[in-house]
Amino acid sequence: MRTTVPRKQLADALGHVERIIPSRSSNPSLSLLQLDLSERSMTLSGSNLDIDIEAKIPADVESEGQYALPAHVFGQVVRALPGELVELTFNDNELEIVSGTYGTKLQLASTSGATPLEFPLSYPGSLDGAKLSSALSHVRYAAAVAEYQAIFRGVKLELDDKKTRAIATDGFRLAYYNLPEASGLEGNVVIPSRSVEEIIKLLGDGEVKLSLENGQLSFANGPFRANVKLMEGTFPDYNRVIPANFPINISVDAKHLSEAVSRVALMADKSANNRIDMFVKDGKVQITAEGSYGRSQEALEVQQEGKESEMALAYNAKYLTDALAAADGDMQLRFSGTTSPSVFSSLKDPNYLAMVVPLRTG
Repeated sequence: MRTTVPRKQLADALGHVERIIPSRSSNPSLSLLQLDLSERSMTLSGSNLDIDIEAKIPADVESEGQYALPAHVFGQVVRALPGELVELTFNDNELEIVSGTYGTKLQLASTSGATPLEFPLSYPGSLDGAKLSSALSHVRYAAAVAEYQAIFRGVKLELDDKKTRAIATDGFRLAYYNLPEASGLEGNVVIPSRSVEEIIKLLGDGEVKLSLENGQLSFANGPFRANVKLMEGTFPDYNRVIPANFPINISVDAKHLSEAVSRVALMADKSANNRIDMFVKDGKVQITAEGSYGRSQEALEVQQEGKESEMALAYNAKYLTDALAAADGDMQLRFSGTTSPSVFSSLKDPNYLAMVVPLRTG
């Protein structure tokens, strides 16, 4: 059985599906790419048990069939092909691949151990794909990475009839991003942060269709469909830890402050929470750091407001630069105290908010 498919379309679709499929697994069938050939199309699919994904591309198909083959070997071959078209010939136990001047053969695997992936029959919700991707990209840095932090290792999506909000926190910092548009779905879900990375890569421009059922959030976007397994557990009530009173506020260009913090942090003690100190007074912020290799400092002029004239704070430098990097243009930094959370908001994009807890210096 023979089929012909454009190389670029095959490579693009395979790139997304292959990323999901584990290169090694205790379950060998998870390392396989599933190919489903039907009239005028080829569907590529795979799973890592957290995400199911399929991509459907046009193809000139002689007859229908289902096949399985090593995903990453096939991916390497496809990316190296020299021609514009790829001719795939399926025999009993092998796949012959011809493109331009190149040809090779791959052993096919058995499809008997593969569980067919199931996707929703309908998608009652929808959002703009680029906007949803932006919301997730703004907050993913704040999710925890340590295994013991459980639910903190996910990104929460709040879906209601007025807005969609993405939130992430590791207990020391927090970020949220509002989309002022409803998805058509209602509920609160937590997506594993590793899955969020793949969702961001998958989402493109235009409408992404959504479905929420059976403990998973499903997406349909162009030629792609994906199911994402949701996390179980209760996400903390983050609203109650966001301060309401701020004795000092400053406004400063996010990029300039981030670059200054990064330079000063080169001398910070990495074994002491990568600490940098900030002293705000008289329209200036003085940034200092000291470690075993020396001491560094830098001062920036800022717009300062508030009932107090000065404040000294200490932060993990990476927490600051992560929060600042997600914004563009001027940011307002509101300081509630030397040990209570500081709140950063973008003046250019009011949908983004970040919070960082200062280090205790006592």
